[in-house]
Amino acid sequence: RTQPPPRLPVGPCHKFADNYYCSRDGRRESLPPVVVAAAQKSYSSDSAVTTAEKKPVTPGPALKKWEISKD
Repeated sequence: RTQPPPRLPVGPCHKFADNYYCSRDGRRESLPPVVVAAAQKSYSSDSAVTTAEKKPVTPGPALKKWEISKD
């Protein structure tokens, strides 16, 4: 069966004279992310207590200090 030709709307790419790739590339229109919330935490005067520095978490048991063999 034959179908009628599609009726597509004319877009900016149909303009022959000003059809540069840089103006059609959507990646050039993207911007860096916008900061929504500040990264600073507000501390109250009651939480002025300092805590001991925590050691980094390692998987498994703690690593032993390596020693050079004296063979």
